[in-house]
Amino acid sequence: MSSPAADVPPARLLLVEDDPDFRALVTTALATMESVRMDEAADGGTARRRLRDELYDVVITDLSLPDEDGLSLLEWARERQPGASWIVLTGHGSFDAAVRALQLGAFDFLAKPLESIEALRNAVRNALAHQRLLAERRRLALELAAANERLQGHVEQLQEACRLLEDQADTIRADLHRAALIQRALIPQHAPRLPGWSVSALYRPSLHVGGDLYDVVRVGPQRVLLLVADAAGHGLSAAMLAVLFRSRLPLVDPDSRLPLRPMDALLAANRSLSDGPAASGLFLTAALCLVDLRRGDVSIASAGHPPLLVRRSDGRVEQVFHTGPALGLYPEAVFTQHELRLERGDRLLLYTDGLFENVAPDDAAPALRVVGRLAEERGGGLDALLRLAGSTAREPKPREDDLTALLLELGEGASILDNAMPEPAGVPARPAAWEVCEILVGQEAERSILSLRGRCTWSCSAIFHQVGMEAIEAGRGLRLDLTLCSHLDSTFLGTIHELCESAERANVEFRLEGVMPPLEELFQELEMKRVLDHVVPFTLPLPRRMEPLPSAAGDRQAPGRRMLRAHEVLATLSEHNRREFDPLLDSLRREVNKRSGCST
Repeated sequence: MSSPAADVPPARLLLVEDDPDFRALVTTALATMESVRMDEAADGGTARRRLRDELYDVVITDLSLPDEDGLSLLEWARERQPGASWIVLTGHGSFDAAVRALQLGAFDFLAKPLESIEALRNAVRNALAHQRLLAERRRLALELAAANERLQGHVEQLQEACRLLEDQADTIRADLHRAALIQRALIPQHAPRLPGWSVSALYRPSLHVGGDLYDVVRVGPQRVLLLVADAAGHGLSAAMLAVLFRSRLPLVDPDSRLPLRPMDALLAANRSLSDGPAASGLFLTAALCLVDLRRGDVSIASAGHPPLLVRRSDGRVEQVFHTGPALGLYPEAVFTQHELRLERGDRLLLYTDGLFENVAPDDAAPALRVVGRLAEERGGGLDALLRLAGSTAREPKPREDDLTALLLELGEGASILDNAMPEPAGVPARPAAWEVCEILVGQEAERSILSLRGRCTWSCSAIFHQVGMEAIEAGRGLRLDLTLCSHLDSTFLGTIHELCESAERANVEFRLEGVMPPLEELFQELEMKRVLDHVVPFTLPLPRRMEPLPSAAGDRQAPGRRMLRAHEVLATLSEHNRREFDPLLDSLRREVNKRSGCST
C-alpha cells in the first residue's frame, strides 16, 4: 500500500534562463527539494512552447532573454496559463521592472546575484505553498457550498452561535477597556509642580493598551524622577509586562528614604524581573533620570533604550547612550549611569522608538533623523513633541507602534501631559523602525567601540570590517554593542567571525555585548563557537561621544569581495555550512572575477 505522500504528483517547475552556468546552479539547488520536477528553457520561444504544452505550478524567469524580455513572456502567459506562480529574476535590480512584474501578477521578484541560494529556495517554497493554498481554498469553497445546502435547516442554530460569538467579543472588548483603565491609572494625569522647569509628555498607545510606560515623580523638595519604558510586543502581554516592571521598580531607598540612583533602581528591577519564569521574547527597555531641580544635575541610566537626547540652548544636540542591557534578559546584568548638567534653555528628551514612525525617511538612520529635527526645533512644550512626532493635531489616530515622548526643559513654561487614547484599530504589524543600518564608533582608553543598530546587511559590511581591522591592527581591543541591532545577515555574521579570529591572533580583547536570545541562537546554529566565547552577559555604558560611520564609497568591488570572504569564513565552520553556502560561493566567485576582469 502506497503512502499518502506517494499519491501526490510532483510540483512542476519551469526555469527560463539563458546563462547555462546559472541555469545549472539553480537546477542543482532546486533538485534537492522534495517532490519537484524541473524543466528548462534557454529563451522565450522555447518557454512559450512548453507553456502551451504543459501545466506548471511555478515559472522562474530572467528578465533579460535572447529573444524577448521576461515581462513580455509573463504578460503573454497570463492568458495561456494563468494558474502558475511566477518568480522574476534580474541582474539589474530595477525598481520599475519589479513594480511592473508585480502588476502583471508575479509572485516574487529577486535580484541577481542572489544574496543566497536559500533565498531562491524559500521563494519557490512560498510559491508552491501559495499554489496549495489556492487549491485548498477552491476545495473549501466547494465543501462550504455543499455544507450550506446541508445546513439550510439549521439556521436558528447558526444564529445562536453568532449571538454567542458577539457576546464573547463584547466581553473581550470590556476586558480591554478595563485593562486600559488600569494602565491609564499608572500613567500620570497631571504634571507635578516644578518651579523654574516645565515638563511635557505625548503618549499614544497603538491599541487601547500598549507596552509603553512613562512617569514623572517628585522624590523630595528638589528632585524629580523621569521614567520612560518600552515592553517588547503590543497589546495585553506588553501592557502586563510594563505594569509588572513598574510595580517592581524601586525609586526610594526603604531605609534612608532617599531617592535611589537610577543605576541601582534598574539593577533591582532587572533582578526582580529575572527571578520570575523565563519566557522567550519577554524583555523591556527603560530610561530613568534623576534630576536635581536646584543645580540642574541629571543622573541617567538606560537599559537597552534608544539614545536620550539633550538639546543645548545653542542648538547642539547630544546623544546619551544606554548604560546596560534590556531588562529581564540577564539576571547578572550590570548597570552604570551618565552624569550631566542642564543649563537654562536646555531640554532633555526621553522617547520610545514609536517616535520614528512618522519621521520622514531619508538616508539617515531613524535616531539621527530625530536628532536633526530636535536641533532645528525652536519651540518647546507639547507643540514641539507633536512636531517631532510628525503631527500638528492633538487628536489620537490609529498607530502601528506605541509612542511615548517626554520633554524636560530648564525654563518657565506650561507643563502638559497628553495621554490621549486612540480607538482600537486591530492588531497591526510592528513597523520596521530600525530598517536602516546605522553603525556608531567610539573610543575608550584601550579599545574601539562599534555600536550596530537596525538591520545590518552586506551593504555596510565593508566599512564595518575596515574600521574593525584598523583597531585590531593598531593593537586596540574591539567591543561590539548589539543592543539595538534587529538583524544581521550572513555577510555580517561572517565578518564578525573574521574579526573575532583576527583579534585572537593579535591577542587583543574582543567582546560582544547586548546579544539578544534570537541572535545567540543564530550564532549557535552556524557553529560560531569562537564568537560565542566572547559574548558577555552584561553591557557597559557607551561613551558620551559616538560618531556614525560614513557609508562605503569609491571601491565598487568591495561589497562583492566582502560577501565572498565572509561566506568563505562561515563555510569552514561546519559541514552543514559548507553545503549551505557552496552554491552561493560559486556564484559570488564568478561575479567577483567578472567585475575584476579575470577569467573564470
